[in-house]
Amino acid sequence: MCYQVVERFSVCGCLYFQHAVDPCEAYGQRGHVVQEKVVLVGYTCDKHSARRAGNVPRSNNWSDSSYSSKDF
Repeated sequence: MCYQVVERFSVCGCLYFQHAVDPCEAYGQRGHVVQEKVVLVGYTCDKHSARRAGNVPRSNNWSDSSYSSKDF
């Protein structure tokens, strides 16, 4: 089975990056399906970010995981 990794923002679901297909022997044959594997990254894209709209004070420090750069 062929796989394709697709990275999407975790909140809005917008596309971050779409990787090339990792083909199997049946790639390109009629009726063959490419299985998409979604990896959630970041928080929101620029289009859906509340910060860009100016609705959130700059003092908020949102993180996309339980770790922040200050922990390292």
